[in-house]
Amino acid sequence: MVELIIDGRPIQVPAGTSILEAVLQTGTEVPHFCYHPKLRVVGSCRMCQVEVQGTPKLVISCATPVADGMEVFTASERVKKARNAVLEFLLLNHPLDCPVCDKGGECPLQNYTLRYGPGESRFVEPKIQRIKHQPIGPFVVFDAERCVLCTRCVRFCQDVTGTSELGVFGRGDRSEIGLFPGRSLDNRYSGNVIDLCPVGALTSRDYRFKARPWDLVKQVASVCGLCSAGCNITVDVRHTEAGQQILRIRPRVNEAVNGHWMCDEGRFEFHFAQDSGRLGEPLIQREGALVPASWNEAIGCVADDITRILRERGPGAIGVIASARLTNEEGFLVRQLFGEGLGIPHIDYRVRRSQEPGGDVPEDHLLRRTDKYPNSVGMRMLGLLPKSQGMGTEEMLSAASEGRLAALFVFEEDVAVALSGEFPVANSLKKLDLLVTEDLFLTATAKLAHVVLPGLSFFEKEGTFTNFAGRVQRLHPALEPFGYAIPLVEFLQRLARRLELPLTKGNTEAVWNEIARSVSACAGVTHESIDGLGMPLAETATAR
Repeated sequence: MVELIIDGRPIQVPAGTSILEAVLQTGTEVPHFCYHPKLRVVGSCRMCQVEVQGTPKLVISCATPVADGMEVFTASERVKKARNAVLEFLLLNHPLDCPVCDKGGECPLQNYTLRYGPGESRFVEPKIQRIKHQPIGPFVVFDAERCVLCTRCVRFCQDVTGTSELGVFGRGDRSEIGLFPGRSLDNRYSGNVIDLCPVGALTSRDYRFKARPWDLVKQVASVCGLCSAGCNITVDVRHTEAGQQILRIRPRVNEAVNGHWMCDEGRFEFHFAQDSGRLGEPLIQREGALVPASWNEAIGCVADDITRILRERGPGAIGVIASARLTNEEGFLVRQLFGEGLGIPHIDYRVRRSQEPGGDVPEDHLLRRTDKYPNSVGMRMLGLLPKSQGMGTEEMLSAASEGRLAALFVFEEDVAVALSGEFPVANSLKKLDLLVTEDLFLTATAKLAHVVLPGLSFFEKEGTFTNFAGRVQRLHPALEPFGYAIPLVEFLQRLARRLELPLTKGNTEAVWNEIARSVSACAGVTHESIDGLGMPLAETATAR
């Protein structure tokens, strides 16, 4: 540890820490543009200069390591004058387009200018005109006039993704960020440069001109549900005349999971949750067509058919495919109702080979995983697998084609498409006496169902996912349920009451408490302890 004094306050930090990092630990602001905790230091913006006792010149705090006995001044007159000068230079050719800039309201340059800037410019010459609103990739637009040449985007592409699409071209005041010839900013993590850019030079093509930061009335901390990495995200929501609307997704810092980054798929592929084509009410097949029904009708129809099939053919004639898109709480109630309550031996969550132990491998050196389900480890940990003499997913579909399976429940999975290359799934499903699906859309599987239940996206769910590393993380709903959809937890509880079977009652927290009581890996873990950055569970090695 190294002991130094910052603005009269003694502080201890590990050796090798930069002055900037030491100052930030004290809660004091030191303005900076080029520094980022996950990028290599270049010390190019000069905004973070501080005064060190005994040195003739100001030092760049991001590139200067601390030393024993060092005395640092972050707000001396020399420092204030230097910051003022740097900001004046940065603003020489910067356009006055804050009212139309997407970064307005959350822009460090705006904030620093207000707090440390000169107030007015002495520059009267014409500004250098640079290119504006230039698409440089499928998701990013570049406004060169706003760029302050911090090079965060360049270093990200060079050092983090290793794709090196961007560079600095030209010299002096003609220097400019640009693409190398023949390149496009199309790596799978390109959206991270939008977060990294401290001004409005790099903006999102999807979010551009959609809202101001103060229009985003909710910033919901949640978890991405598009693969097993479980990246932590912030969901920005705006109220519109049509209701709540997600406008953008941003990574939420969690060093144990995704650090500061997220992939473009998780960032931009959220519009499905707001698609007008989603299922908004239950459907029941009558005279060969699916027609709308109430929840009471749908639950009554399912309960009556289950009772009939159990009476005529027993629990071995019913199967359940519970997708790993379900939360731990939903999966637990599926197991409790169908496995323990009804005694059904045929329950499985596995649809793709990447969900098998050892099948989920990294797609790259960063975050992406081959398992595109968020909760495969959780479903395995909860025991959503065939019992002795039970059948797996493909075996159930084969049994349906041979008439050995009379009923099948399919939760959030389009098996007719996912397994179409294995064998004729649709023909198997058509032979069932009862097919119940729960999904967001009228999928190929849902079109063949006798009862179709509208599902919720992970943006609407309350509950937990367990990622590939065995870390359980909590979801918070950012949107209200679409249409008349209800949580799967509520449907299962209502179905259990209709069948006169015991099932854990209450909300998702009550269900989790029952999981913590009955599943050894989750013992002693509460919703509160999971909230925030999640918690690694014991005994998950066998579940990977």
